[in-house]
Amino acid sequence: MVFVDIKVTKGKTQYKKKFDLYKLMLSALFFIVPISIIAQSGTLSGKVRLSNGKPIAYAVVSLDNNNLYTETNDHGEFEFKNLAFGSYNLEIKSVELTDFKSKINFSEAKKKHDFTVHRSKAYDLDEMFISVKTDKRELETKGFAMNVIEMKDASLMSLQTNELLDRTAGVKIRQDGGLGSNIQYNINGLSGRSVKIFIDGIPIDNFGSSFSLSSIPPALIERIEVYKGVVPIYLSQDALGGAINVVLKQKMNNTLNMSASYGSFNTNQYSVNGSYRNEKTGFAVRASGFYNYSDNDYRVYGDHIRYVDYNGNISYPKNGAKRFHDTYKSIGTKVETGFTDVKWADKFLVGGIISSQEKDVQHGSTMDKVYGDRFTKRKSYVATLAYEKKDLLIKGLSVKVDASYSNLIRQVVDTVGNMYDWSGKPIMDEKGNPIKYTSGAEVASQKTLEKNDDKSWLIRTNIAYEFIENHRLNVNYFYNGFKRGISDVLQVEAINNLTNTRDLTKEILAFSYESSLLDKKLRTSVFYKVYNQKATSNEPYKDTNIPLEGDLYKINKITEKVSYNGYGVSLSYKVLDYLYALGSIERAIRLPAESELFGSNADNLLPSFKLDPEVSTNYNIGINVGPFNYRDHTVSLNATYFNRNVKGMIRESIDSRGIYTQYENLDDVLSRGFDMELNYSFRQSLFLNLSVSKFDVLFNRQYDKNGNEYLYYKTQIRNEPSFKLNANLSYRFRNLFDKGDMFSINYNIYYVKKFLRNWSNIGGANLDEIPSQYPNDFGAVYQFSNRKISISLDAKNIFNQRIYDNFGLQKPGRAFYGKVTYSIF
Repeated sequence: MVFVDIKVTKGKTQYKKKFDLYKLMLSALFFIVPISIIAQSGTLSGKVRLSNGKPIAYAVVSLDNNNLYTETNDHGEFEFKNLAFGSYNLEIKSVELTDFKSKINFSEAKKKHDFTVHRSKAYDLDEMFISVKTDKRELETKGFAMNVIEMKDASLMSLQTNELLDRTAGVKIRQDGGLGSNIQYNINGLSGRSVKIFIDGIPIDNFGSSFSLSSIPPALIERIEVYKGVVPIYLSQDALGGAINVVLKQKMNNTLNMSASYGSFNTNQYSVNGSYRNEKTGFAVRASGFYNYSDNDYRVYGDHIRYVDYNGNISYPKNGAKRFHDTYKSIGTKVETGFTDVKWADKFLVGGIISSQEKDVQHGSTMDKVYGDRFTKRKSYVATLAYEKKDLLIKGLSVKVDASYSNLIRQVVDTVGNMYDWSGKPIMDEKGNPIKYTSGAEVASQKTLEKNDDKSWLIRTNIAYEFIENHRLNVNYFYNGFKRGISDVLQVEAINNLTNTRDLTKEILAFSYESSLLDKKLRTSVFYKVYNQKATSNEPYKDTNIPLEGDLYKINKITEKVSYNGYGVSLSYKVLDYLYALGSIERAIRLPAESELFGSNADNLLPSFKLDPEVSTNYNIGINVGPFNYRDHTVSLNATYFNRNVKGMIRESIDSRGIYTQYENLDDVLSRGFDMELNYSFRQSLFLNLSVSKFDVLFNRQYDKNGNEYLYYKTQIRNEPSFKLNANLSYRFRNLFDKGDMFSINYNIYYVKKFLRNWSNIGGANLDEIPSQYPNDFGAVYQFSNRKISISLDAKNIFNQRIYDNFGLQKPGRAFYGKVTYSIF
């Protein structure tokens, strides 16, 4: 918590009072944002029909490129309430219709617009046909192997962003436990830092772990782009296995939305977001805030759950035990202000992010050893700048600049040193006193209050020039500087007085040429990248070779420099209106990240300064089919085969005590397989989504440097699943209780095939395996007819299955959540 002293005057008496700074900031959002968003608004309604008068039901009516949208009812009627006055681009889409677009001016309290549209010629054919190309399909057919997750419905449910990603073809979320626990992202068999995470194109590392995909509510997100393999150069980073780009809501409208969720394990989640834009001047403000809390006190089972007495006798509780030291709390706010859609800029925004997080540490990398006092704190202070302008100076020249400065503070507190077991109480000696570790700490070799002060600055510039129609050159420059200062008040003064830092600088320069040929049927992108990185570590140490006058503390400075290049091409060919063939190949580089090189005491992660970069040859071949429409049925399919041949894969390994982890290079690894996603809908009411992923991640070096054959050559690498399936079925009822309301129910099944914690040919017959698991979830959402209020209920893991992940860590069992979302305007 951060507190401020404020002078308060009462009568003639003046005194100081403490206020929680974060609570003040979030409270201010509820008052400042509504005041700033007061503007004239009204109701726009209308009817969509054919020239013969027949109404068109369930057509999507959108304003300003789908930023606002609704559906027509059974009578072809639609309505936008509390719509700000101004000019809008209106678009109507339906499987029955040809494209319809119109520009409207809205300046009355109530205005009605009726539209006459034309039926698509293909709709009357006795065969399937292709519908209007959506924004999602536009992105998914550019040549990159990717999926787009749309957030409209998900934002109303009690779902985490990571849950939605875990349901996506080719993506596997590796999570250590409940809300706020450590997470790794796996795309097509490659995981860890090989997969880069972005927020609006900015690497998520620059925001700090307290502003992460675990803490950002889905209500603040417009869409999620998942790239599997080749990544567009505008994302800049050294992504080897793919990237996830979370696009926050971009359009500046006069809006204010709030949501509140409560559920099992005392889980509380609240969010508020709003924006305002002056149509005349282009001045805009956007603000959001969130608060998350959970006890994470779910019940765990198994041989790891033990009680221990002072004589070392072990007993096992019949009904398992509750986690007792795993609370998580995060709070944050983001504010941006500037100008949009003005002559000198399409977007110019400066902003700031403040967030904090507190997390208890329940155990190490396995559940064998349990803690009761160790915890971590994290705070983030981030300043941002974003500028975009199309047709700058000359037509076809576009410039985009993003910059940020971050101060990220992390601290681990481990000073008590009591021994605990899964009873939740310290282990007592025969006299009733807590038994302590000799080091005085639960994890470290001594008590610690270590604080990491990470400073990071980033600038990314993209210049694009369309010198001929459908031919464009792009140049992208990315620079990221990182400096970590380390201090611990419990260390001896001589060490704290020395320079104890880790520095990392990374530069990536990328060029690409994009073209659209053969009447825009063939789209290509050829790119080349140059990577440079310098890492420096200043490590204080005690020189015991100095005799007589005591020990002398010195600095050991280590510097590592690397320089690489990468290149590749992506292709998309429109075979038919409903069939795209996609392909890409690249030489990809992934440089070791700061956490892998320098470690993190707060995460029980040891440093590994001598890591080599990963180098991989990647290729993808895929198809995107549909969506086909036949009367009331719509179906689409996309499928991809992938192959990644990685040299020097960086993987996290666990030490023999099950406490610490450390990154290592794994020589050669071959990742290959396929993923597929099938979507079906009936009358835009029944929806089925099925995704399947198969990925073999094989150790791919046959002989060591001495010529000896590896025992695990061509076997699945340890602690890595190889098959997952997700099926989601939902049904939407319209006008159930009131005209214009909507009620939907959904059922989700998630299956992961069993996998081994160690190599398959090490350990004999009794191999330690993570069992197959298939949790089932159920959810329901009711949206009132005014479209302002929605209520959702969600049941997770309804059969209370035991679910495990990294090195056998158990995840929550059955849980229930409720959520209310309210759009004020």
